[in-house]
Amino acid sequence: MKYILLFCLCFHFANTFSQVNEIEKNESFIKIWGLLKYYHPEISDGKFNFNKEFIKEYQKLELIETKEAFDKEMIDWIESYGIDKLVAKENISQDKLFTKNYNFEWINESNYNSKLFGLLNRLRKNTNYKNYYAKVKKLSSSVDFSNEIPLANFDYSKKEHRLLFLASFWNAMKYWNVNIYLTDTPWEKVLNQLISDFTSSGKENFEKAKENLFSKLNDSHSDYGYSYTLNLLNKFPNFGGKIINDSLVITSVYNKKVFQEDSLSKGDIVYAINGVTLNEYYQSKFSDVISVSNQNYLKRAIEKTYLLASTKDSILVNILKTNGQNIKQYIQLSPLKYPAEKYMRLRPSKTENWKELNTEIGYINLNYIDKKQLKQAFNHFNLFKGVIIDLRNYPRNIGASDIAKHLYPEKTTFLKALTSIKPSYGDYGSNTALSFINNPFEAGTRNKAYFKGKIILLVDRTTASKAEWMGMAIQASPNCTTIGEQTFGAVMNRNQIPLIDSTTIDYTGVGAFYPNDESVQRKGLKLDYEIKESALQYDNNLYIEKAMKLINQK
Repeated sequence: MKYILLFCLCFHFANTFSQVNEIEKNESFIKIWGLLKYYHPEISDGKFNFNKEFIKEYQKLELIETKEAFDKEMIDWIESYGIDKLVAKENISQDKLFTKNYNFEWINESNYNSKLFGLLNRLRKNTNYKNYYAKVKKLSSSVDFSNEIPLANFDYSKKEHRLLFLASFWNAMKYWNVNIYLTDTPWEKVLNQLISDFTSSGKENFEKAKENLFSKLNDSHSDYGYSYTLNLLNKFPNFGGKIINDSLVITSVYNKKVFQEDSLSKGDIVYAINGVTLNEYYQSKFSDVISVSNQNYLKRAIEKTYLLASTKDSILVNILKTNGQNIKQYIQLSPLKYPAEKYMRLRPSKTENWKELNTEIGYINLNYIDKKQLKQAFNHFNLFKGVIIDLRNYPRNIGASDIAKHLYPEKTTFLKALTSIKPSYGDYGSNTALSFINNPFEAGTRNKAYFKGKIILLVDRTTASKAEWMGMAIQASPNCTTIGEQTFGAVMNRNQIPLIDSTTIDYTGVGAFYPNDESVQRKGLKLDYEIKESALQYDNNLYIEKAMKLINQK
């Protein structure tokens, strides 16, 4: 009897050992599909509709329950495309490439049988691949995904379609996003974490799974215009503010009548929403919905729009009034006058393009100033002790070279770029194909008449993208001091990728570094002095006051 029992136990354990975990099976399949897509000679040349191949193969895999059967099926599947053209011969020196995104540990860690293990390693070492699905443009060094065609008749109700969405985007980012090594959750782990989200049925679950996936990019350029959660919000507060620490200070009014009806005032502080702290409220509601390079930009993304937005006509808040009174009340929410209003709210208030603050200190706001006005300003300020350059905005009429000609004594390199060069690899030395004519990462010319006084650069959470590029150029001037708070954290150009459900999303296509190799992506511009604001007795002029003190210091 005991031998029968022992035999049954051995059979049970052996059988259990062979069972393949459903999430692990999907994860392995998605990774193998991506490896084939970008490294197989003919698949990477577009000779197969590889989206359809995913669906067809996935339907077979759903019937597979053991590890042995999975390995055999993957071997047969890979060999069906042919392996005789796999070649391992590099024509680029490996020591010159950026390799932090080159990660194939999953092959070693997945306990595949020896034949599948060998096949996958042959694929990853293959250099005879083509660029049908992703091509690096010669002039801009950006990645062209124009052959990523949406899936015809995409149907979110089909699990294989939802998983294909995940597989397509996850692999595109793994192989072609040079900044993917910077994500909070390692990109390899993101896939395993989100498979269950994408296998959950229902429209809302699918849309939220997409938002969660995109948020894991930690990239402020990856704002998803089709966001289910954000687009559902159709009632907005009649005021905007600034999140300081864990409170929202009301700084602007959009509808005076409703604002007065709610007995609100500028300077009032909202510190709780629906009975929970402000920070807890917006983290739980938006951290898995909005992709941001850093938490400071998350505040910027919601503080004038989505923070208090709802589908209801009112929302319960706790407010500390300017007179010290602490109250709890419902505030009214209203539809927007026009769809673009939520973007217009983000624009900074207009000020003079340039002016004297006193007889020794000048002020330049880069938001709307043009080349002619910039020249007039620096001519006027030529003998001033210092100039405050306000970059808490998005310059519209000038570029980095326009301001560098007034600040640099000679031509200066202000930025290093990291671009994709081939699947999983980047190149630190990339410029552009036309850099021998006009290198975009350097500015200025020999100029004895450059401004020699102090430059104080003002930056904050509104300093984004092109503004950060401009900031890096200004910081390369001899006498610049930067003050403010953490910026947007995504300097270089947006790169758009089509998604298989016919939507699109952007990501930051190039990595940005200071000439000393200090990274700017996610971190934002380096600061010499951090401005720490207080919600209590909020001082809108604090930045200017600090800048003037620095200029006046001996």
